[in-house]
Amino acid sequence: MRIDIQHMRCWYCRHREPPFDFAWSACLYDDPLKDLIHRFKYHQKTGLRRVLAGLMADFIHQYAFDINQFDFLMPIPLSTTRLRERGYNQARLLAEEITRIFSIPLIDNCLIRSRHTHPQSLLEEKQRWTNIKGAFTIRQPNMLKHNNILLIDDLLTTGATTSEAAGTLKDAGAGTIGVLTLAITGERI
Repeated sequence: MRIDIQHMRCWYCRHREPPFDFAWSACLYDDPLKDLIHRFKYHQKTGLRRVLAGLMADFIHQYAFDINQFDFLMPIPLSTTRLRERGYNQARLLAEEITRIFSIPLIDNCLIRSRHTHPQSLLEEKQRWTNIKGAFTIRQPNMLKHNNILLIDDLLTTGATTSEAAGTLKDAGAGTIGVLTLAITGERI
């Protein structure tokens, strides 16, 4: 059976070419998952990481996603301010579980959130793109040269954060950049 990949792209990706090579989301951001993500991200329910990452792993297996094409998994970083406030990076917790399941090395010390930004969830679409612009820098760019990176995050809404991160990685010489998120909001489909 032939699948028309163009129809599987979100609205943004059909109208603009993103800096990442492809993006997948395991689930739609609907209840009850929406509530679980909110608890995981904002209410210290870090024990949910295994269940949530399990959904991502099931997606990878079900759709025969070639995760072994990636040299590294990389969580979307938080600013030091946000990390201090929350106490953990939910994307890193998901990435650690995916690393454990698939044995692909995790690196989280190359892509740095060098500028604290307003929470994307509180902003409209256009504001999100402006807010995140220039928020990432690269430390140890030699680790990235020609390596394929799979960015891991919990939620894909407008694609602003993943696009900015992917563009920064590509500018540093990274190869293929993929994005894997736990969920995608319905407005992007």
